[in-house]
Amino acid sequence: MQKELAPEFTLPTLTGDTLSLRDLRGKAVLLSFWVTWCPSCQVDLPQKERFFRSLDADHFAFYTINVTGREADPSQVEPFVHEHGFHFPVLLDQGRTVYDAFQIQSVPTSVLIDPNGRIVGRYDEQVPFLHIVEVIGNLI
Repeated sequence: MQKELAPEFTLPTLTGDTLSLRDLRGKAVLLSFWVTWCPSCQVDLPQKERFFRSLDADHFAFYTINVTGREADPSQVEPFVHEHGFHFPVLLDQGRTVYDAFQIQSVPTSVLIDPNGRIVGRYDEQVPFLHIVEVIGNLI
């Protein structure tokens, strides 16, 4: 079965840099979409922080994407990240552009992309993070 190619994007980071998905070719990539007001995201993000701290960045890339178009006040994203002590990289969606391009329906949702840029799976809050980690292990 042919997997769908992940939509290309370039987004600003919370630190003011930019990142393009094409720059990550050759690595498996996990993108995690979230918003500050979401209770499920507040449970999910600490797990993602522990995961991020254990990564081998040579073979795998992990980025969170804040869906600014679903935030009541996008200026609260940076204080939220600092308040919770998150160190994972945060990309800022341009409204809902990337969220919609990846056909995301809810937050939190994670998207796993293989080293060739093809989507392996989309995982909403119903999928245990341990399952996603197992799929990643099989991929890399």
